[in-house]
Amino acid sequence: MMATRNEQVIFGDIFTELRKAEAEFPGWPDDVVHGSAIVAEEAGELVQAALDRFYGRCDTDNDIRTEAVQTAAMAIRFLLNLKGGV
Repeated sequence: MMATRNEQVIFGDIFTELRKAEAEFPGWPDDVVHGSAIVAEEAGELVQAALDRFYGRCDTDNDIRTEAVQTAAMAIRFLLNLKGGV
């Protein structure tokens, strides 16, 4: 099954964000607690952006999308750094 154009854009943005984060912050915690905290921090920023949108503190979904992409990128990074691999 082929990815839709929208899916291609979203996954492209996620992997661009992943590579950017790896370049800017090359280290990743050795333990799952601190790695998962990074994912949770990004998810918290996503919730904050959604709340800002819901309560009218911003009028577009741009911040929500940005935070969702960053959360997804960190979740992938978390999975890539799990000991034991796939």
